Amino acid sequence: MSEAQLDVLAIGTLARNRFWDEETDVREEFATVSLVRSGKAVIVVDPGWPAEVLEAVLYYRSGLRPETVTHVFLTHVEPAHLRGIGAFAKAKWLAYGEEIVYARSELCGDPAVAAVVARLVEAPEKLAPGVDIFPTPGHSPGHTSLMVNTPVQTTIVAGDAVLTRDHLEHGDLGPTVYDREAAGESFQELLEVADFLVPGHDNLQWLRSGFGFL
Repeated sequence: MSEAQLDVLAIGTLARNRFWDEETDVREEFATVSLVRSGKAVIVVDPGWPAEVLEAVLYYRSGLRPETVTHVFLTHVEPAHLRGIGAFAKAKWLAYGEEIVYARSELCGDPAVAAVVARLVEAPEKLAPGVDIFPTPGHSPGHTSLMVNTPVQTTIVAGDAVLTRDHLEHGDLGPTVYDREAAGESFQELLEVADFLVPGHDNLQWLRSGFGFL
């Protein structure tokens, strides 16, 4: 029986949200940051907020300090999803293998991103009991969500495969997609599999009753 537990540490936001009638960037963009615990594994997913914010929310939401984090998992390589990763210098930094290859060839023009990519290790299929990677390509070639299973529910940290609640409700993939067909397939697969879903830039969403998807 899995004892995996998921908590949202910090709720992200988009620089602009067209469903709020925003046509230009009006705020700084941050990813939603999640904490997954199972067995001896303490995993932070998409540490996009500044390091000092992550240190504070980790303590206030879980009582933990950065040095207790064993792994950081990136759903994909993007500044808004990795800005504060340096707070977890003692952890192993993970991403899907295909995303690492893509990042090394296409995304290392920014020195800060290049330094992160240089430390990334290919994630195994299972990170901990009840915690598995769930490839959701489309937003980027190697975009990968994280599936957290317990005997009664499946929660998926979706990264930018689903941007926000608004995008979820409207079936919208967002304006910037590497492969729109693959992204659409990933979006639909998430709706079929997840009971709960954490979008890349919003709070936890309950799919079982909301929106009539399942």
